[in-house]
Amino acid sequence: MTIGIFDELNFFSRLHPLTATIYFVELFTLLLIFNHLVITAVLFAGLWGLCGWYFNRQKVWGTIKGVGSLMAMIFVFNVILNQTGAGTLWQWQLGSWTFRITRTATLYGLTMALSLGGMILAFVLFNGVITTPKLSYLLFPIVPRLAMLLTISLRMVNLFTQKFRRLIMLQKTRNVVLNEGTWRERLQKTGRLLRILLIDSVSSAMETAVLMEARGFGAKKRSHYQTFRWQLMDGLFIACSLGVFALILICRFQGWGWTGDVTQFTIYNPADLWVIVPTLIFVGLPLAGEVGYKLCEN
Repeated sequence: MTIGIFDELNFFSRLHPLTATIYFVELFTLLLIFNHLVITAVLFAGLWGLCGWYFNRQKVWGTIKGVGSLMAMIFVFNVILNQTGAGTLWQWQLGSWTFRITRTATLYGLTMALSLGGMILAFVLFNGVITTPKLSYLLFPIVPRLAMLLTISLRMVNLFTQKFRRLIMLQKTRNVVLNEGTWRERLQKTGRLLRILLIDSVSSAMETAVLMEARGFGAKKRSHYQTFRWQLMDGLFIACSLGVFALILICRFQGWGWTGDVTQFTIYNPADLWVIVPTLIFVGLPLAGEVGYKLCEN
């Protein structure tokens, strides 16, 4: 999911690709190792704030509304499927069948929904920072074929959306509007456009394959369109992120922020505060880097 690319003058976009990748690996790890509601909510709110800082707020809000439907679905599924939890909030009985909404299912559903939303927002940030040249720089020397596959995959959705929107605008000049008419007519119009896009995609793929073969792709090590150099700010950022990440892991190994028995879920645990503070610091490291970068630049 992509809603924009970072400005090249930002601190985050000027980091070495390896530095940014290490930070995102740590971030994704944090989203997976905690299952307390308050900590997950803090991560989700922090990532929402980062997206709002770096991207257009209207696009971010549109993404949140789209992600909200998935989060609501995860919450509903957890509430419906978890009938054995503790703390009955509401109960309805029909004959021998009993449906209950439990406190455990509600808390666990909220936690999983926020975790999914945070993961999607983290991927939005990742796509904004790790652009195609950076991804190529990281992966092509190691696994060139996999790097090419990932590059094509990441670009495919964006290009498909752009071409589809352009095709819709061109069809409007012929008085062909997709959102008008019956459902059957709309499906027929959409099918025609998808057929055009499929033909165009096959033609572009064949052309790309010929160009790759002509350039000898895979025969030897390839050069890069853009080079990246290690800087002092990369070392400082990695040191800070690894330090805070290690502190959070120590808290996690103490058993804070995780409940193995879902029937014991609570909204807040006093020990969560020791995890929330370093988590906020970790999520806010890019903003702290922006402030330091602007001060040094001035």
